[in-house]
Amino acid sequence: MKTLLLTTLSVLALAITSTAALAVAQRLGPGDKTITFSNLSMTDGSPDDGTCQKRYGEGFTTKNHPDSTNDALKRGTDKGHDILVISIGGSVSEGIFSIENEYEIIFPGDESKTPIDVELAATGLVGTMEASGVFSDGTCRGTLHIKVEDQ
Repeated sequence: MKTLLLTTLSVLALAITSTAALAVAQRLGPGDKTITFSNLSMTDGSPDDGTCQKRYGEGFTTKNHPDSTNDALKRGTDKGHDILVISIGGSVSEGIFSIENEYEIIFPGDESKTPIDVELAATGLVGTMEASGVFSDGTCRGTLHIKVEDQ
């Protein structure tokens, strides 16, 4: 009985995540996304000690990851980041959309391959294929701008 309940809950969670992923793609648009970062600082607001610049730089372009599946949504970047999508959320109302996502990112040059949890919140206007918002990874925080690349 317990196994059946857990299996049912797992399938339901996958369906919700897949539906949410599709909804976010429809709001912002499918395809590669260029993400630029600014106002990088430590999470307490103190100036960046170099960690944030090393992790995020000026930005990167996300691309489909060859290991991505319906069970594990993955992205890569032109700079070598490995990104696993942990949760996808958001809403659409009155022509405005919001995105609230969580990721595990392995940053280029990290020999330990330790994933860092990153939370992102952004808003945009439906149809513009752009969004702006904020992010934090527990060490760094800042603002970001997401733009869908021309396909």
